[in-house]
Amino acid sequence: MNLTLQMRKLSGEYREKIRLKLREKAILRTKARLIENRIEIDELSDEEIEVVIKDEEDKILDEYKTKGIIALLALLGISWI
Repeated sequence: MNLTLQMRKLSGEYREKIRLKLREKAILRTKARLIENRIEIDELSDEEIEVVIKDEEDKILDEYKTKGIIALLALLGISWI
């Protein structure tokens, strides 16, 4: 196996690990969100739960993107405000 294929395999493995960690974090946030709103998980269908988890995943990704942009601007010496 050449180096390029090995690198693609590694990056795919890392992507999967990141995706799983993101999913775990989104599930925890979903549970907290349901508890805050006093909603039992049994009251929701599988599709509704999936929508809430996907929403939390999107929020987490947006937070990471925003933090990344702010960090980049800071490295470049550009003020956010």
